[in-house]
Amino acid sequence: MIKKIFKLLMSFFLIIIILGCATKTTVEKKPADKIAVSTVVSPAIDTKDETVIDKEDTLIERIAIEAESGNMDKALQIYEKENGKDPLLYAILLIKNQRLDEAEAVLSEIIKEDDSNVTALYYSSLIYNIRGDINGEKKVLEKIATIDPDNVDTNISLGRIYAREKSYSKAESYFKNVVSSKGYIEDAVLGYGMVLLAQKKNKEALEQFNTVIENSPDNMFAYVQRSQIKSSDNDFRGAEKDLDEAVRIDSDYIWNYLDRGRARLYGGRYGSAAEDFTKVLSYDDSIFIAYIHRAQANEWMKKDDLALADYKKALEIKSDYRRGFVPYALQLYRSKQWNEAAIYFIKAYNIDKSPEYLLLGAASLISSGEKEMANKLIRENMNKIPKDDLLFHVSRLYIDPHYETIVLNKLKDEEDSFTKMKGMFYIAVYYDTFGKNMLSEKYYTEILDLGFIESLEYRVANWKVQ
Repeated sequence: MIKKIFKLLMSFFLIIIILGCATKTTVEKKPADKIAVSTVVSPAIDTKDETVIDKEDTLIERIAIEAESGNMDKALQIYEKENGKDPLLYAILLIKNQRLDEAEAVLSEIIKEDDSNVTALYYSSLIYNIRGDINGEKKVLEKIATIDPDNVDTNISLGRIYAREKSYSKAESYFKNVVSSKGYIEDAVLGYGMVLLAQKKNKEALEQFNTVIENSPDNMFAYVQRSQIKSSDNDFRGAEKDLDEAVRIDSDYIWNYLDRGRARLYGGRYGSAAEDFTKVLSYDDSIFIAYIHRAQANEWMKKDDLALADYKKALEIKSDYRRGFVPYALQLYRSKQWNEAAIYFIKAYNIDKSPEYLLLGAASLISSGEKEMANKLIRENMNKIPKDDLLFHVSRLYIDPHYETIVLNKLKDEEDSFTKMKGMFYIAVYYDTFGKNMLSEKYYTEILDLGFIESLEYRVANWKVQ
């Protein structure tokens, strides 16, 4: 009966596991995964007469009934009213009722009498965990590891801690110790898979997640982690199916919709992706990355006005999201909001000094009537472009129309098709900006024929010839 109550109470303890894996993640980071602690060994029971044993069994049974119903306060009241005689059980009940100082005092007395009492030490580590004192928790766990190196709970907990510290090789060794010696223990196999994934050992990690799903088909996190591996292998449909299962298991966990939306987006299912991102925002409209991804889906569906609105909202929430500057600037440029477009192109240029953003910023300023400001921008920055770069010569055209013949000869001599496409595009932007529409349209059409569909130049050219 003692073991039964310990197992029942331990099922209520959830230990946070933070592995810092690359997702997300995304991430901008998701809420921490949780791993249940396994059953620990109960202390020995002193030999007593049958009447005392029967009385204690009845007491423990009553406590077990309340604990099973989640009534931990009632379970503690019963123990205290009946003057229970098991200090370790008392410590557990105190912990479950957040009376941590009292629990710590009880455990300290047990450990004082026997400093190798693994069970008492382990519960002591749980108190440190609940208080957020990870160093204290780790110190106690490492002491247990010297006494009982094969202790399942200790290995799992140390694996969790070292994973959070990004000491993945140490974390791997602790989880592997359990998996190798004890066979299938869900928490250990999942943790092992996650630290393998964090080290990009995808094939080995996949085996662990497959094992979890085979043995525990309702473990949501195994599906989520496996979907990451499938996505990294460009199996976006497979990733989506795994995330369908994650949604089935917990339909209120919004990050599953975000992950599935990404899988759908990268797999070309733009409408379904947009639905998932909308679902995320219906739960929490402050998640800026959902606006970014929905904007991307809308762009691929040629719903550019919706994309513009989403980029705007995302940057209102997180104004320093650098990866959003250029997509937003392009949409502003498309919609002829020249001043705002210039601001974001110049912000992007100031980050990585790409001449493309310099030229688009200048073109936006010229279109907004700020020709002198555009000239100043080019003059102050053109010499930062290598002089053998075709865009250096294009930038001179923006401030010196007489340079046109030289630029066109440079374009003609360019042999690299991608570089030539870029040169054609920024010359077309120049013509477009100064009202030479027939020339610009000719270049825009040629750019579309070259077919660099993933480039921003292709996207803008496509807008221009529509």
